[in-house]
Amino acid sequence: MKRILPFLIILGLTTSTAQAQRLTEKDDDLDKKVLAISLSGPQMAILEMKRELNLSEEQMMQVELLHEERYQLMSDAELKVNDPIELQRTYREIQLKTDKVMAGILNEKQLKQFLELEGRQYVNFLTGKEEE
Repeated sequence: MKRILPFLIILGLTTSTAQAQRLTEKDDDLDKKVLAISLSGPQMAILEMKRELNLSEEQMMQVELLHEERYQLMSDAELKVNDPIELQRTYREIQLKTDKVMAGILNEKQLKQFLELEGRQYVNFLTGKEEE
């Protein structure tokens, strides 16, 4: 019995390892399609927002301009700011500015979905009315 138990453990591990090596990825075709598309950061964000938020053409134009400006500000900040803490602070300021402008572009439902897409669904931000 003492000799059989280690043998069974080794046999079980070998079988499970062999089975794992035979598994294939189901989304290889999707990966190839995604890698074949060359989109910049703003373009990818805008494409996702258009699909998820059902933006009108007017909203789409405003969001495109906003995201172009946002990514440009972030790129400039990366080049100019050497301190990681200051860089994070600058990113946060850019994010707050973007949120305030987005609140003026999107309706309440779209804004909630936008924050969920950004992973910040529990964030409270100023709309301008609270500041007065």
